[in-house]
Amino acid sequence: MNTADAQQAAGLVLTLGWLLVAVVLFAHRAGLVTSGPLIGRDVRVPGPLLWGSGAAVAFYTGQAVVVDAVEDAPNRIVAGADRPVLDWMIAHRTPDLTALMEAVSRYGGTNGTLLLAAAAVAVLLVTRRWWDALAVAVATVGVAVLVPTFKDLYGRTRPPVATQLVVEPDLSLPSGHALGAIVIVGIIAVVLGRAVRSTGWRVVVGAVAAAAVLTISLSRLYLGVHWVTDVATSWTLGGAWLAVVVTGLMWVTGRGSGAGARGRTAERPGPPAAG
Repeated sequence: MNTADAQQAAGLVLTLGWLLVAVVLFAHRAGLVTSGPLIGRDVRVPGPLLWGSGAAVAFYTGQAVVVDAVEDAPNRIVAGADRPVLDWMIAHRTPDLTALMEAVSRYGGTNGTLLLAAAAVAVLLVTRRWWDALAVAVATVGVAVLVPTFKDLYGRTRPPVATQLVVEPDLSLPSGHALGAIVIVGIIAVVLGRAVRSTGWRVVVGAVAAAAVLTISLSRLYLGVHWVTDVATSWTLGGAWLAVVVTGLMWVTGRGSGAGARGRTAERPGPPAAG
């Protein structure tokens, strides 16, 4: 994990850059700045683009901080939770809970999430929700790239084989289950939330998605095949990618709806002329 320091430095630079841009834009909106080297008089940055990019930067920086803690201080604060959490999971194993967690891990793994994504894309294509279908597909491809790339980059070994209820031969960080769950379940929850008008149903969709991500992630800790910092890194790295995809989706569809609204306004007849 010799890239942890470089990633943390990159996260800091990205955070400071985003804060600088955000401050200038807010100052421009408040009328405190009307022009300058970073903006023009007519600059307009959509809210989803600004806040979405901020979320992506924050999540990316968060995963860099966790990985750096694992590399530099395995016995302190963040990374120091790895062994106690694993020991707690082992101490609370029961036959029934083990059977449940094995099933959750099996169906919430790569094959299960890919099948879920493929079904979602098919339904979205049939219902002609092209941008939503593309967002789910892009998010899924990103998972397929991020998981093996960062596993090789970090090269972290899994917990001892003696603690594993299912033996996993590959590397540990990040957890493919946790990262896949937060990205794929997350993007499907977003497109479902866009399809329903009721706030109550949106809350239900979000709660179900969060519960699914949490349960899948906990199953990997319970089975002893991941450290808790593996899961934390997966959530933050996956959250960064999810934020990028959702931001792109909101920006593209927002532009379309805005253009449509302007077109409808332009076509609307004005008041009749006097006389």
